[in-house]
Amino acid sequence: MKNIFFFFTKKFVIGAVIVSGIGAAGFVFLKNGSPKEETLIVHGDDFVQQVSVSGKVVAMENLDLSFEQSGRVTAVKVQVGDNVTFGQLLAGQDTAQLDAQLAEMRAGIDVQEAKLDQLLAGASKEDIALAETAVANAEISVANAKQAIDDAKQNLVDKLQDAYTKSDDAVRGKADQIFNNPRSVNPKLASPFFENRSDVEKQRLLLESLLRAWAKSLSGFSMRGDLASAIAITEKNFEQVKLFLDDIALGVNAFTLNSDISQTTIDKWKVDISTARTNIHTAVSNLSAAKGSLKTEEANLRTVEGSLKTAQNQLILKKIPARSPDIALYKAQIRQAEASAQSIAAQLDKRQIHSPINGVVTVIHSKVGSNVAPHEAAISLIGADTLRIESYIPEKNIPFIKIGDEAIIMLDAYGSDMPFMASVILIDPAETMRDGISTYRATLQFLDRDERVKSGMTASILITTEKKFNIIAVPQGIVMSKDGQKFVKIKEGDTIVDRKIETGSVSSLGQIEVISGLKDGDIVMLEQASQ
Repeated sequence: MKNIFFFFTKKFVIGAVIVSGIGAAGFVFLKNGSPKEETLIVHGDDFVQQVSVSGKVVAMENLDLSFEQSGRVTAVKVQVGDNVTFGQLLAGQDTAQLDAQLAEMRAGIDVQEAKLDQLLAGASKEDIALAETAVANAEISVANAKQAIDDAKQNLVDKLQDAYTKSDDAVRGKADQIFNNPRSVNPKLASPFFENRSDVEKQRLLLESLLRAWAKSLSGFSMRGDLASAIAITEKNFEQVKLFLDDIALGVNAFTLNSDISQTTIDKWKVDISTARTNIHTAVSNLSAAKGSLKTEEANLRTVEGSLKTAQNQLILKKIPARSPDIALYKAQIRQAEASAQSIAAQLDKRQIHSPINGVVTVIHSKVGSNVAPHEAAISLIGADTLRIESYIPEKNIPFIKIGDEAIIMLDAYGSDMPFMASVILIDPAETMRDGISTYRATLQFLDRDERVKSGMTASILITTEKKFNIIAVPQGIVMSKDGQKFVKIKEGDTIVDRKIETGSVSSLGQIEVISGLKDGDIVMLEQASQ
């Protein structure tokens, strides 16, 4: 039973001597004298994965080709008797829906790539200018809002002053005409027949002190003062003045004509007290409106300050470069979209039949418009080349092999000096038991006709299952493991350090692929030489 081999083409430098290792030869160590240490300068080169099996030349058989998916046949590109070549399109199924999905996905990829380009390019000068204008406009709005607050505060101060003025006029200018000595410590109503006389006289005495204290508190008061305290004092004083005027109005309206007071005087009292109460009511309303206006302007300031902060943040975002996480996100989205597109492309490929050989069409089983089931014969071919290679692949190697893989054929009759090229054209889906082991028959087609090839010849086959380019590899024995991670020793100047690496495939020659951690030209320590 054959195994998988990994081949590298590498160039290494050990010490100061350049050594080339080609194919399976690996690498060579050269020593000058007795060096204390051996080093390897790594360089990237090609990597080839191959499966080695044996086979036999057999006569070509007819091939029945089928679609992998069920569907309606929309095209048959050949007729019976036509010569066809390897890879030629023979027939196809309806792919309209898949074509639309693929076009949509490719358009999505274009959009994501455009967004990534836009992110990397950053904001344009025009966008930055617009953002700066937005900041400037927001700053103006904040300044206007602050001025509006100052105006509202000044209006409130005016209404506080007006409240005192109207209260003073209501008490001293209009109500005092009903009293004798109203501003003294013993104010008396002008008529003994006044209702609630005692209460009203006491209120007038208290109001005199209130008005004096009120006037003092407002002397030199400005919008920079304690507005909340001034408003609270004014509203409290309003209640005292209103209560006093209400009691005065009750007494005046209930007043009866007597020899002491004329009707004209009584009528004047009624009008003046009514006017005073109206003025106080107006002052109360004006003060409430001024308070509401100040609250509105303060709320507006908070709003425009928030808008200014937003505009400033937007300007900052437009000026800063793209962040690495944002770039990585866009790239990941592009890779995801590309993978989805590749999946659709693979589904499209399953709805087409391509000739796996150079041959001749013998039967067309499906017509345009017919529906076919998966693996139902659609077209039959006979090979134009009369010979092929059959090989039985062990089940442990079959996952690596696929149709279309190239192979090198060494016929035992001619030896390894005369290789022939071929490709895998068929792999049986069912196993074949050989010597108690599950194997799968693989059929290979010679790429060129050669009269030297005869039926029955035995062959050694190298099937190339994977190719990688510019790969870095090191001897597996120098890779160290610690805490689930892998390291190699690197020489950096006169210092030797451990370098973390990520590894991939391992060849049968003991070379291990380094996926990340090493770069071209790094100097790797191979081993410490004995003293």
